[in-house]
Amino acid sequence: MRKTYVLLAILVAIIGLMMIFSPENCIKVAVIILGMTALINGIYNLVTVRNLLEDQMFRNIMTVRGVVSICIGVLAVILPLVFAGVFWTIMVYTIAVYLLLSAFSELSGIVRMKEANIETRPYKTEILASIVLAILLFCIPRKIGVTLIKAGGFMLLIGAAIAIILEWKNKPLYLEAELLNDDIEVK
Repeated sequence: MRKTYVLLAILVAIIGLMMIFSPENCIKVAVIILGMTALINGIYNLVTVRNLLEDQMFRNIMTVRGVVSICIGVLAVILPLVFAGVFWTIMVYTIAVYLLLSAFSELSGIVRMKEANIETRPYKTEILASIVLAILLFCIPRKIGVTLIKAGGFMLLIGAAIAIILEWKNKPLYLEAELLNDDIEVK
């Protein structure tokens, strides 16, 4: 039995339980994590992506996208921690709108990258993830969002239980001994 998989499954089960019994706090953690992700993504866009092409329009789009990502990321991390209440809802909607705008600006960048024969698959994945996250964030502040988070918690809990059961069932029934250099007599 691989202990790391079992420990990972237990961690997933704990997260699932948190999602079931405290969905509001999970939303808060998700907002902060998305804010940190936006901050890192903004820095990455300014340092790396904007320098992929010499096209000035591409550089301008990626610069604006990077600066906006950094600003949204900082706001998503700091504001909800400083101010309580309505700021969580405002930040959830703000991040959702940011994700949609970011996806559309990246779509423009992908068109220019394709013209320059640059691989765009990771960027397409990022666009899809941004749109899906935005849709989920638009649903979260409503009652349906809490229900979705609880359902996700149940799915994580079930998945963790299945992973633990499979690891337990597939554990080896015997252990093989290893010969160490100290065990071998030298003549």
